[in-house]
Amino acid sequence: MLFSSPLFLFLFFPLATLCVLAAPRRARAWVLLGASFLFYWWGEPTFALLAIASALADYLIGMRVYAAMASPQGGAGRRWLALGVTLNLGLLGVFKYFDFFIDNLNRLLAPAGGPPIAALQIALPIGVSFIVFEKISYLVDISRGLARPAARLRDYLLFVLFFPKLLAGPIVKYRDFAPQLGAHNISVEDVSAGFARFLLGLAKKVLIADSLGHMADQVFGLHPGQLGFGYAWLGLACFTLQIFLDFSAYSDMAIGMARMFGFRLMENFNRPYLAQSFTDFWRRWHISLSTWIRDYLYLPLGGNRLGAARTAVNLWICFLLSGLWHGAQWTFVLWGAYHGLMLSLDKLFWLKAGARLPRVLRTGITLFLLTLGWAIFRASSLEQLQAFAGSLFDPARHGQPLYVSNDVWFALAAATMVSLAPAALDQERLRNALHGARLRPLLSWAVAGAGLLAIGKTVTVVFHPFLYFRF
Repeated sequence: MLFSSPLFLFLFFPLATLCVLAAPRRARAWVLLGASFLFYWWGEPTFALLAIASALADYLIGMRVYAAMASPQGGAGRRWLALGVTLNLGLLGVFKYFDFFIDNLNRLLAPAGGPPIAALQIALPIGVSFIVFEKISYLVDISRGLARPAARLRDYLLFVLFFPKLLAGPIVKYRDFAPQLGAHNISVEDVSAGFARFLLGLAKKVLIADSLGHMADQVFGLHPGQLGFGYAWLGLACFTLQIFLDFSAYSDMAIGMARMFGFRLMENFNRPYLAQSFTDFWRRWHISLSTWIRDYLYLPLGGNRLGAARTAVNLWICFLLSGLWHGAQWTFVLWGAYHGLMLSLDKLFWLKAGARLPRVLRTGITLFLLTLGWAIFRASSLEQLQAFAGSLFDPARHGQPLYVSNDVWFALAAATMVSLAPAALDQERLRNALHGARLRPLLSWAVAGAGLLAIGKTVTVVFHPFLYFRF
């Protein structure tokens, strides 16, 4: 059930909201849990039951970890933690990586002439990567003494299945989620501000990101011999803006809905295309993922405490795994390696050397290199990437002409303004103006109008899933 689908917009979301608001405060968690289970079961009926069974295992293991870590001998706690992490990674391995491993193993064994190993061919459950990372953080935080086990199984199940963030984050830590379960107050301000944020995300997705995605799909769907220099860069520009608008739109909608239900989720984006280095980019892009990688992978590996060479190795490990987390495909691994390389270069010289350059030049260089990275990310195979790169860097290459509609040009202009315009404005003055009494109603009406336009468009066109649902 997609957030931008008519079924969700006109049936599930209104009913879920009414039921939560009408329920007594003590019963709201139960209502939200029921709605969240129904939401996931609708799209993944088999995995929804498996997710509950896995969450029950986490709940029991978490209590064991807590009891063992509180005793003088913590070895049993570490063993229970290892079991819990292994079970969760096993879920990810079976559903997401098993067939990838078998496919590559068959290619290696093909010269020997033996029969190929059969793949499982299991469909990837939506949101499994996000669910697994949240479940691992729960167990690790208990072992570190940063969180207590969930007081009730209901609380932990709601943490895992909470439908606004279930499919594509933000990745939430239980220690941040649990205190909000106790209060669970919902004010008029929460509902109005949350709904406005939801509408803003819907407008970004339907009115801008989907138009860009249609053009990017056309370009990347062309046969390599049909793709010319200009359309290659047009398609890559569309995808670069699409992935930001699409993913940040989902985050807006998730954060907005969560606030309507009395929960505050962390912000996931902070104007990432204004970054002045790759290090800066990862402080602004998919913040919940980069924070997770830092806390549960980079720092346990040693972070930057063991010298420059070890820091570079740690960065490469983290971002190779980050690339693989995005998908069981060699292009994602290469994308992770590319970011690991750029982050290492940041540490080696760019952060110091770049500081001597004008801010706009640092931002422009970083954005250009990020855009090249998105070509790796978007390519469906290494072969397509090679052919696409040939078109990007051959100005003499002329390919098949494509029709570029006015919607695409509008979306490009709007996405560029949303992504880059704040760099040219005085932030403090803009913030004060938007919060002024005169401009606030105007801004509210603009968001409402864009949201209504987006709702109308969902009825008349085929809706497109969010890009990060596939991860």
